[in-house]
Amino acid sequence: MKIPDEVRNLFEKRPLVVFGTADKQGSPNVVPIFWKKIIGDEAILLVDNFMSTSKKNLLENSDVCLSFWDPETEEAYKIKGEGTYYTKGKIYEEGKNFIQSKKPERIPKGVVGVKVKEIYTIKPGSNAGKRL
Repeated sequence: MKIPDEVRNLFEKRPLVVFGTADKQGSPNVVPIFWKKIIGDEAILLVDNFMSTSKKNLLENSDVCLSFWDPETEEAYKIKGEGTYYTKGKIYEEGKNFIQSKKPERIPKGVVGVKVKEIYTIKPGSNAGKRL
């Protein structure tokens, strides 16, 4: 799914996003992610510096969810997608180059590529939960 401009703009504006995974039994896990960026029209890159449970979950279950919001405007979105964990290759190198452009000494443990499948508005009001 193509990421609409309003979603892209808020994602890029917010310093953190919440990243949710679940193991194969469905037990959830969420973590804040600081090193993140949109790549192309339909994908998101997340840099793994400290993931443990999230990485384990991704290797068992590729269903992921991201959430982010602006507390002042109450604009908020939920993105569902398919996550893949990379430790080498093009996506890994893109994540490594991204973080090293800001922190040259940092070498990520891995990089998560998220293929966006669904986007929902979660702003309070009558459209809350509506799929874009």
